[in-house]
Amino acid sequence: MIVGSMRNWESERQYANPILCKAIDYLSMTDFDELEDGKYSIWGEDMFALLMSKMTKPKAEQPAEKHESFFDIHYLLCGEETIGWKSQDGNCKPSQTYNQEDDFSLFTELENETMIKLTPGMFMVLLPEDIHRPCVAEGLASEVRKVVVKVNRALF
Repeated sequence: MIVGSMRNWESERQYANPILCKAIDYLSMTDFDELEDGKYSIWGEDMFALLMSKMTKPKAEQPAEKHESFFDIHYLLCGEETIGWKSQDGNCKPSQTYNQEDDFSLFTELENETMIKLTPGMFMVLLPEDIHRPCVAEGLASEVRKVVVKVNRALF
């Protein structure tokens, strides 16, 4: 897992893998105010962006997820979002087993889950091994607008 900010991307991009550079450069150069929510191809089906408006939820109502085939890069455009994170270990048992077609398994309770608050302009890179709980509200639920770039691990 990597957490960053677009404010620092230009100076930090020299340290990133070229595949991550392509994805985060897309985020930094795209005017999402001009786009409607939906799916946008970056590199065919191997790298694409999902632009969405969502309501945050209390942690207890928002399941955590894990992917096998894709990295996620969550980029917050507006609002405030907390994302729970936990590295997979032998103690993590899914509440919903892996769905290969949609590339996810779900988790409810996670011991020692770390909560990370994102504000507009921040991004979070999640590896396929990272269990994450997006769109968590700390306090009252609120609307967020965000982009999730999906990157096929086969590109690496």
